[in-house]
Amino acid sequence: MQSQHWNDTLALLCMMILVDGKVLEEEIEAFKDAAMELRDIVNPKLMLTRHMAEDWFIQHQDDLAIRVSPMFFDRSVSRILHSLNTVENKKDITIALLKVAMSDGRKHPFEDNFLKVACTVWNLDSRLAS
Repeated sequence: MQSQHWNDTLALLCMMILVDGKVLEEEIEAFKDAAMELRDIVNPKLMLTRHMAEDWFIQHQDDLAIRVSPMFFDRSVSRILHSLNTVENKKDITIALLKVAMSDGRKHPFEDNFLKVACTVWNLDSRLAS
């Protein structure tokens, strides 16, 4: 996975946290867990730690919050999903998104929509979003 793909993957995970308008500690922990799991699957030698993932989240949170607002959501998410279309690990990314979405104990309708859009764009089984 190229560096831009990692940036886009982290952006998607972060956007999943932000899409429902609230940021909970459980979601941040799930974001860090997901980043580490994806690192281990894709490139275990990649220099990415839990602390680095959290720093990435903090650094990009404000910009990504705007990008998941209703005005920009469709275009922003579609652009990132299409940029990751050539990545082999789309199923793993979708599972990571689902884990982040479920980390607070429930899946918000905006999170559900986000997952369905990812499955549609990536031609994945929509049951992954469940």
